[in-house]
Amino acid sequence: MEYELKQIQRRRKLLGLTQHQLAKAAQVSQSLIAKIENSSLNDVAHHTAVKLFEALEKLEHKEEKMARDIMTKKIITININDLATERIKLMKEKSISQIPVIDRDVVVGRLTELSIIENVGKLNRGTKVSEIMAEAPPQVPEDMPLSVIVKLLKSSDCVLVTKHGKLAGIITKSDLLFS
Repeated sequence: MEYELKQIQRRRKLLGLTQHQLAKAAQVSQSLIAKIENSSLNDVAHHTAVKLFEALEKLEHKEEKMARDIMTKKIITININDLATERIKLMKEKSISQIPVIDRDVVVGRLTELSIIENVGKLNRGTKVSEIMAEAPPQVPEDMPLSVIVKLLKSSDCVLVTKHGKLAGIITKSDLLFS
């Protein structure tokens, strides 16, 4: 990654930080930051520049919402061996457009309105969820920044949120509208 030292002052001011606050966050001296910002020091050790830019990056994302802040915690899941017709009824009753499908506590797919429509010809009393489910959606840890989730939702209807490897919630495009 290429760093431009002249960005430091602009980014620091956008965050509303003093030189002292940035120095503390980056574990460098305030005088070093002052010298960089007034251009009296143009040759900074690479590791020092990395520390400064990593601190700025961390501080810029500190205020950003995380997955845990916007996820729906009450998540309904269905089993891979459940009868599709019963689970379609559940979706209708609960006004749900998609439900994660699990097999032994692992998400293996999802039942969606689209997967149902695409497989309407296959549906009968014995059709299992596994026969008509769509692929599993992306999964992210609960501390994933909202900016990453937005990118994932451009190519997926939902994102599943995990905590310690276990399913903790779901984020859909409509959740972003109300966050």
